[in-house]
Amino acid sequence: MSKRQSSATATVEERTKVAALSGTGAIGQPERPTDKTRSMDVDGDADMGEFEDAFEDEIEEEDVIERSEDSDGVEMMQDGEDSEDSEEDEAAIEKKRQVYLPGDQLAEGETLQVDNSAYHMLHSMSVDWPSLSFDFVPDNLGSSRSLFPHTMYAVAGTQADRAFRNQVVLMKMSQLHRTINDDLDDEERTDEDVNDLDEDPILETKVIRHQGGVNRIRVLQSYQSPLTATWADTGKVHIWDIKKLLSSLETPGTKVSSTSQQPLFTVASHGTVEGYSMDWNPDGRLLTGDCAGNIYLTTRRSDTGANFVADRISFKGHTASVEDIQWSPEEASVFATSSVDQSIKIWDVRAKARRFALDVPGAHDSDVNVIGWNRKSRYLLASGGDNGDFKVWDMRKWADASGRSTPAAEFRWHKGAVTSIEWCPTDESVLAVSGADDQLTLWDLAVELDAEEEARHRDAMVGPDGSKRDVPAQLLFIHQGQSHIKELHWHPQIPGVLGSTAATGFNFFKTISV
Repeated sequence: MSKRQSSATATVEERTKVAALSGTGAIGQPERPTDKTRSMDVDGDADMGEFEDAFEDEIEEEDVIERSEDSDGVEMMQDGEDSEDSEEDEAAIEKKRQVYLPGDQLAEGETLQVDNSAYHMLHSMSVDWPSLSFDFVPDNLGSSRSLFPHTMYAVAGTQADRAFRNQVVLMKMSQLHRTINDDLDDEERTDEDVNDLDEDPILETKVIRHQGGVNRIRVLQSYQSPLTATWADTGKVHIWDIKKLLSSLETPGTKVSSTSQQPLFTVASHGTVEGYSMDWNPDGRLLTGDCAGNIYLTTRRSDTGANFVADRISFKGHTASVEDIQWSPEEASVFATSSVDQSIKIWDVRAKARRFALDVPGAHDSDVNVIGWNRKSRYLLASGGDNGDFKVWDMRKWADASGRSTPAAEFRWHKGAVTSIEWCPTDESVLAVSGADDQLTLWDLAVELDAEEEARHRDAMVGPDGSKRDVPAQLLFIHQGQSHIKELHWHPQIPGVLGSTAATGFNFFKTISV
């Protein structure tokens, strides 16, 4: 990866022959202004997994091409030679360097390797049972924290080979050190770098038995009451209280029985129809949507206990599966939905008819898999389609004079279905997108180039065969190394930190771009 103002990119040279590690691809950027397959069968034990050493030779995921120059010897400059020869040599080397992008063919003997200089932090975690969904759990360690090493909590639901083997797994990940200098030799490190300890992260877990695979899991973002909801493939939505489990991880030595824990409440409104869409309102209301197009509201009647009421009358308007639900950060009674029927709809829970208030039919040319509200510019809504495109909608300009809705921005980069989309909570113009093409991309939609900058950008985007490629200037970063990425989230308390889950495990990282 590269910094926004840097023109450095992932490159390939004739002599690149290195062992493969997990890592990323890279895109250089100018300075910016201010398988839809949902189940995975993986054999293995029911244990959650463990962190991987980022330098193990066994890792097979591939990403950034390592830059290596011929260092067999250095010729002494002869009398009469000057710096022009050096400049010519540098120009020749630079000419060999090409921008690597996902899908480019590698020459024989070339492999991909992680570029640690592109990440402030990069840690991976292998799992025995994959997770379609996870969520960060709020903690009491403070907001806007930046000092390494980091500690963070997350909860995930499994997709085991047998229904009774599934679990809800609460994870505490500690000793997450900075990794940006891992490729440096001792003599290259500065006094500041000595704090980057070469120690493995620590993973601690608590588990709850869960009947059926977990299609989606969401945490009510309250440290005092971190309720967790799971959408099971049995058609039931379970609500769990994980406060005691969280306390047991926060205080070493605390004993708590977790495997036999029962849910606080089970939403049975959907019958036997399973679903994938779910979102908590900060006040404790839960919305769930199923594959039959039904949306139900479950209301918490008190701040403590299992006093929930699940509606039996659904919000009806979609003609196919409801793929995603998002409460509006601006209006407490408003929510948005996306569907396989290719539409996006805006609803108000106060409407007695339980019909949508606004509609964008044909929002995408395919299933609308995911949506996400911008938490800072609250009138912006992003959506991702099954054909790989994603769009940004401005609620202030929802429809033109003819009543037709058009997106404020549209990008077609991913070569597979968009599986997750989320705005950065600290930067209103930055968006993270994951796809079935095994890419997790970061975008800065505030980037606008003048003619000269646009020309330089096009000249820099040269492929291995010398051809120029159309790379959007707004594309900041391409993270790879995972297969079948299903979901991503920004950490709400550690700015710039992202987590992602895939068939091959979890990644937790912070790039130099955000």
